[in-house]
Formats: sequence, structure tokens, C-alpha cells
Amino acid sequence: AYTVLDWGGYWAWDPVETGSFLPWLALVLLSHMRTRPGSTKDAVWIGGGLAAGGLALFATLVTRAGGVWASSVHTFVTADDGSAPADAFSRMVLLKSDTFAGVEVMSYMILLLLFVGLWVQYQRPQSNATPSSNGLLWFLLPIIGAIIAVIGSLGDGDSFLPGAEVYESVPSALFPMLMLLPLAMEVILKPSTLESSDEGWSYQSIIRRLGGNVQMQGYAALGGLLLFYIGMALLSENAFYGALALLFFAPLFYAPDATKAWPWAAAGVMLALSGAWAELVSVLAAGVTMLLFVLPWLFAPEAEAKSAGFSLFERKNQVQIALWASVVLVGLYLVLTLVLLLASIDAVNFDAHEVYGAPFVLAFAAAMVMYTGRKGDSQRNAWLVLATLGGSILFALWKPEAFGMDASTIISSFLVRGTLAWLVLPMLFLVVLPVAREALVVQRQKRSKAALWRRIPFGAHLVHLGLIVLLIGHVYTTVLIDRGDASHRITMMRDEIIIDGNYGYEFTGLEFQSENLEVGDGYVGVQITVYATENGVPTDAIGTVEPGMLRFDSTATARSEVDTLTRWSGDLVFIFDGSQASGLMTQTVDGGESSVQMVRVTVYDLPASHTVWLGWVTMMIGMAIVVAGDASKNKSLRSNDVEFEGEE
Repeated sequence: AYTVLDWGGYWAWDPVETGSFLPWLALVLLSHMRTRPGSTKDAVWIGGGLAAGGLALFATLVTRAGGVWASSVHTFVTADDGSAPADAFSRMVLLKSDTFAGVEVMSYMILLLLFVGLWVQYQRPQSNATPSSNGLLWFLLPIIGAIIAVIGSLGDGDSFLPGAEVYESVPSALFPMLMLLPLAMEVILKPSTLESSDEGWSYQSIIRRLGGNVQMQGYAALGGLLLFYIGMALLSENAFYGALALLFFAPLFYAPDATKAWPWAAAGVMLALSGAWAELVSVLAAGVTMLLFVLPWLFAPEAEAKSAGFSLFERKNQVQIALWASVVLVGLYLVLTLVLLLASIDAVNFDAHEVYGAPFVLAFAAAMVMYTGRKGDSQRNAWLVLATLGGSILFALWKPEAFGMDASTIISSFLVRGTLAWLVLPMLFLVVLPVAREALVVQRQKRSKAALWRRIPFGAHLVHLGLIVLLIGHVYTTVLIDRGDASHRITMMRDEIIIDGNYGYEFTGLEFQSENLEVGDGYVGVQITVYATENGVPTDAIGTVEPGMLRFDSTATARSEVDTLTRWSGDLVFIFDGSQASGLMTQTVDGGESSVQMVRVTVYDLPASHTVWLGWVTMMIGMAIVVAGDASKNKSLRSNDVEFEGEE
């Protein structure tokens, strides 16, 4: 991603890479469940596992459903009138008639919808009966569909089976109904009493007031969820948005006291806000979604005894915030990233990830300040966070351009890039040393029979340290760099030094190669000498780079080749975009090397880019230590049947 695409991949929020990022976020959420205050119910662990597996399927679906997130490249994802449908689900179901590729994509989507259905089924109370396993039989559907497609295609058109068009005759509206099939089977085969609490408020209490026997109440609850999904899908005009709303609403709907299921309400509110921000849904649809998720708090009776007021200056509250932050922030950020991905089917909104992700980075750093200072003065910790936050906001409004680079370029309607940098960098700089001390000093001093490289807490804090260092590098190499700004495109004349920023650039010649190439039919490299400058005057040559392009004769296209000059302060990246590479290819074929007297090169100066790699390597080492510690711990448990003390 770095050497070929210049911070492409994750850094450019390409849909495929963003999709593959989602299951990792789910695993981070799952791994931090054990550190949050209070006990964790089985349903939460099951939900975390289903989320990781389901998002892995979704990432595969994004990768394999070529055209859904890149419709201009794959023309088969179009409607009858030639225009692409407006949402990802509608584009996917168009593939149901597309030979074996369509069978593969539809199989992934069916499995994904059944994952949601299994989760919805599990939310139903089981006070009078054990859960039915018959719903698992629905997972045979994609297998049967694939078998029919293969057998039907072997008959050269003579088979009575439909072949690869097995899903073509299935109405598109039936696919989302798979999310309620496991629950429907459960309601029909094993009626169960709905549960409601005398405290708070619940949706189940409304159904119970309607009367009827247990079976009828079960049908009413099923009908309520069906109406909820249909309403959300129609109002938002997006089937996947409706599916996410159903996924978050089911635990809230079946909770005996919905006011205690606040994490699911928070996820639903985040879904609505993200959908509105990303323009995935209308403001009306987002408002209705939020209303349905906050309804329990609007109708819940007021508690007689109010709890003591919350104070940020109390140690107990700071620890609670720090421990809950890892779960809440990752969960909400997962919802945000998923919604932004669903909204990126026509064009990736690079800036949205940075703008909406900045508050999460800020909150993560603030939570780490409170955690690392948990044994110190709680008053000091609170004032440090508040003072840093206040200073960040002040300078973000007063001096957003202070960082230089592209800090003054607009990233949203009301913000410039420097504003985001001021919001997150001070808090990250504040916490980097305390986290380093926690990992390298505090954890090393703790008494333990295990070697340091097998201590899970030590590895976990190394991961935290690496993440903070990586995020600092991310701000300098991505947030403060406007990839589309024309100021990064430099026109160079042959044998003439051009001063731009802190460096001088001289185009000295071309390098041609047409043999022994791994790919392509020809290569043209542009030789550029880079000079240091002093007071705007070039001094010593500090290196030579050779960006260029590969020529592909069969398709009459060209691919730019990136080159990088590495310095102690960071990297200088030289890259040709598509128009530059194509123009250079045409010019060299027609007129030879001597005809090229001028080239245009995109140059990015990436200070602190090394911190990205340092942070990434630190995270990898930390994760390896966690794996080694976990393997050692499990081995000891199996051999000695001993119980280990809880890890911090």
C-alpha cells in the first residue's frame, strides 16, 4: 500500500480495505469486553463472535461483489435503464443472474443475513423453553444453492435444474426476510413467555397489554420486528441500513427493562447520526431511527431515588470512564466506519473518515490519560484532560494553520485540516509518555513468574503505545496532507533546479527498459536529483529518485511507479498520477527520449512518517507477546489444572 499506492489501502479508505478493517475492530471490541466494569452476559460474547464472523463475510462480499463499490468499472452492475441503483443491496441482488460469480456473491449475502437472523433469534427470552436449533438448518440454503448451480451447469442446457441462474427467479425482497426466519421458526415451534420488568420501561410490556395467549404474543412480537425492518428499509430506502437497525433494535425490543440496554440504544443513535452525516439516509429517516431507540427513556417512569451526581474529578469515575471507553468507543467507531463504507458505493469520502473519526481519537487519548494516572492524583488527571482539551479547541479556532503543510486547506464545510490536527495531537502527545511508562516501566516492575515476553498485560500496553505512536504519524502523513491539492504537483524542466518548499528538484534524464520486466511491456523512469535548500537556495544533493510508469500495450494503458526518498525526518514520495503517466507514455513512444524536456510529478513531503512504521512494529510485537502469553497460560491450565489470577 505504501510503496505502490503511496498511503493507499487503509490510509485512503478504499472500500475493500475498509471492509477488511471491520472484523479487526470487532475483535478489538471482543478482546476488551473482559476489562469493562461489571460482568459480561453470554449474549454479549455471542454477539461479539457473530459480529467478527459476520463482518469477515461482509468484507469478503465487498471484495467479491466487484462493481458494487466501483460501478463505473464494472458495467454489469447497472439497472435496466443503464443507471446504477442507489444502494449497495440493490446492486448486489442484480448479480443474482450473473453466472457463478453471482452465485458466490449471493451465497455470502445469504450467510450474512442468516448471521443477523441468528442474533435476532437469540434475543428472544427463553424462560419456558430451551432455544431451538432448527434455525441452524437455514444455513444449508447457500450450500444447496451452490450444489444446484454446479449440477445444473453440467448438463449443457439439458438439466432440469436452473444452474448458475439458481437465484434469478427469487424476488429480491425475499432475501432480507432471511433475517427473521430463525426467529419465526422459534416462535412457531416453541412459544415462550415475554419478559418485562416492573422497573423502567420495555416494548414487551406494550405487547403484553394487548392480551392474548403466549403464542399470540410471540406472533405480535415477530410482527413488530417485521414492521420495524420494513419501515426502516422503506423510510431509508436502504436495505442494509434497515438490517443494521434491526440488529441493534432486537436486544432493546426484547429487553425486560429497555433502559438498561443502553449500549444498543447508543449503537442505534450512532447508526442514525452516521447515516445522516454520510448522507446515506435522509434527516427524517435518521430522526425516526433515533426516536425509536430513545423511546424507552421518554416513557420510563422517573426513578424515586436519584443516584449521586457524576464528577470527573473522582478516581472511581475516571477508572470507570477509562475501562468503558475501550468498548464504547470501538463499538461506536465500528458502526461509523461501516455506515461510511455503505455510503461509499459511488465515491469514497476520504475526508469523512478523518473528520468523524477525530473525536474518537481524542476520546481514546483522554481515556488513556485517566487510565495511566489511575494511581496518581485524580484532580490532576482531570485538570490535565480539561486543560489540554481547552487548549486544543482554542488553538484549533485561533491558529489552525500553525502546523504548516496543508493545514489551511478545507476538509469539510466548516473545518480545515489544521483544526483536526489541533484537536487530536495535543492529547496524543500528552499521553504517549505515560503509556510508554506503563508498558516499559510499570509492567516490567510487577512481580510475575512468567517471563516478560509472556506477560499478557505487558503485550497489551505495548499495543496501546504502538497505536498512539501510529496515530501521531497518521496525523502528519494523512490528515495534514491534502492528496488532491494542486500545490503538490511540480512541473520540472530538464537540467533545471526547481525550488518547492524545503527542497530543490532537478529532472536529469529518463531511463528506458523493455526487457526482463515482471509486469508490463515497457518502463520509463524519470531521474530526479533532490537538493537540500538554505534560504531558498539549493545546496547539497541529498539523493536521487526515479518515479516512472509501466506501459501495457494490450490495453493501451499505463501504471505509475512510486519512488521514495527516505530521510531521518520522514519520507519524500514521488508519484505519477494516471494522466501524467499516460502523457509520458505517448510522448516517449512518438518522439523518443529527447522529446521529453518537461515532466510533472506529484511530490508529498511526509514528516514523521517513520512514526507510522514504528507504531505498527510496536503493535505487532505487543500482539505477538499477547499470543505467546495466552498460549503459555492455556498450556499451564491444561497440564496443571490451575486457576490463574485475573489480569489487569
